Amino acid sequence: MGTIKRHANWPFAEMVLSLVLPGADFFGPDRIPGIRPEDWIPFDVEDRDSAEIERDLLSHCSGLRGPVVVVNGTSFDADQGPYFVDAAALPGFVDTFDVAVRDYFVNGSVFLISPFTGQVVLVHEDGFLAKVVGNAIGSWPES
Repeated sequence: MGTIKRHANWPFAEMVLSLVLPGADFFGPDRIPGIRPEDWIPFDVEDRDSAEIERDLLSHCSGLRGPVVVVNGTSFDADQGPYFVDAAALPGFVDTFDVAVRDYFVNGSVFLISPFTGQVVLVHEDGFLAKVVGNAIGSWPES
């Protein structure tokens, strides 16, 4: 049996996650230390149109700046991996995701990590959303 090949982007994405949210070592929303039950708000991922879900998600992303580490359901596919996109380009990335990659953007849990602001937006596949602020690990020029 062969070794499972991981995408080259995983080590960097995991490093950013652990720097922004110390103790976090895996992209699983149930395994992120410091997120309290009251941090989660209902976020329907089942009974809404995918475009509505994506618009709603983006409405929670105003604090993201600079490069954003993006992990969603397709990131775990062997031919994909974590994505990196500038926060200003995030709406276009999300809008064209189903054509550029496959599936709709919120297909499973989603992590959006802004290392320069320390802000993290998480969507739990069970229908919840959390916004947390961890460590900012750099700076980004304002545009």
